[in-house]
Amino acid sequence: MRLCVCKLTALRALRRLRGTGGRLPDARCELPAPDPSPALRWTPRLVPRERLALDDVPNAERPIDVAVPSREARIQARFVTNTLHSKGYPESSFVDLGDGLVIPCPELLFLELADVLVEDALALLAYELCGTFSRDPRDPRLGPVAYDVEPVTSVARIGAYLDACPGIRGVVTARRALARAADNAWSAPESVIALMATTEVSEFGYGLGRVRLNHRHVNDQRLVALGARSSRVPDIEIVGTSVGLNYDSHDHFDLVSIATATPEEVADAIAAVREKYRDDLSRNRELAAQGRLVLPVTSEDLFAPGGLDAVMLEVMMAIEKIDGRSPDTLDLMLLESLAVGLSRQTAIWALLPWPQGARYAADLVRLRAARTGARAYDEIIEF
Repeated sequence: MRLCVCKLTALRALRRLRGTGGRLPDARCELPAPDPSPALRWTPRLVPRERLALDDVPNAERPIDVAVPSREARIQARFVTNTLHSKGYPESSFVDLGDGLVIPCPELLFLELADVLVEDALALLAYELCGTFSRDPRDPRLGPVAYDVEPVTSVARIGAYLDACPGIRGVVTARRALARAADNAWSAPESVIALMATTEVSEFGYGLGRVRLNHRHVNDQRLVALGARSSRVPDIEIVGTSVGLNYDSHDHFDLVSIATATPEEVADAIAAVREKYRDDLSRNRELAAQGRLVLPVTSEDLFAPGGLDAVMLEVMMAIEKIDGRSPDTLDLMLLESLAVGLSRQTAIWALLPWPQGARYAADLVRLRAARTGARAYDEIIEF
């Protein structure tokens, strides 16, 4: 059996591979024609469901996406949606995962999905592909996330690939989304904050420009000699400024361990939480000693109405005070209408990992369609 899946089906396969500790092969290949042999014809039972993170066999209502090199190679079956890749793409744009399963290389996959995902979701996908986390293939919004995985591409590699695809459908959208992405994201919420920071105010973001993620800064050796760590890594830095952000999730301090501890365990649980808190304070002091102000962002800031607005306004005010320049968006934020603020909050809620996110995603699609005059699609943001 030889089968090349593409688009959302390939994304499921890639996420399943990364989430189970697999490594994407470095070698690239050409697009093969589908071949069911040793079976005589294609049937849903031939599809490698486990590797595609499918719970059921595909059918006409839930088909799989398949790439083919020619019209003659199309699979004539209702459980398949064929996509023709005949010309215009760079050579060797596919990756053989072994045992007959092939997917597009990450750069081509990103381009393919520019015609499937809304732009915010596409930008978040860039953070994921270029970062060290991978969403759940079955439930990208709410499912368990795999951490400390190897990036499968970079912003530069995707950009170079798009440069080699002039005139291909989706390139313009892909370039816009990629311009809002950065390498080395360590978590999904971190990538949402970074995305909102880089997104222009006209698109309901904060317009702070480029960001740098998880860049290691070496401490002065005099501090290290006195017990400081050798280096520190702020989550997000606003490029060209002295200001950055650190995201503290709901579980950042393990307070549950204190609440559930036995009387004999309470003292150790409190000490562990206290040590984490002390280390955070030390990190902020050490970065401040390097001339970097790193502001904390909590999960509550993301979910509370206007919470991230307040944090980003503080970022802009800090840039003005410390770096001596006023971000162009500072006055815009102070003067903008209530409607714009509500639209931005909808954009934030649409991207977050919570059940209501799908509803806000649909609202966001309609809001942007109303502004641009584009068709208002009913589908929600797919991650």
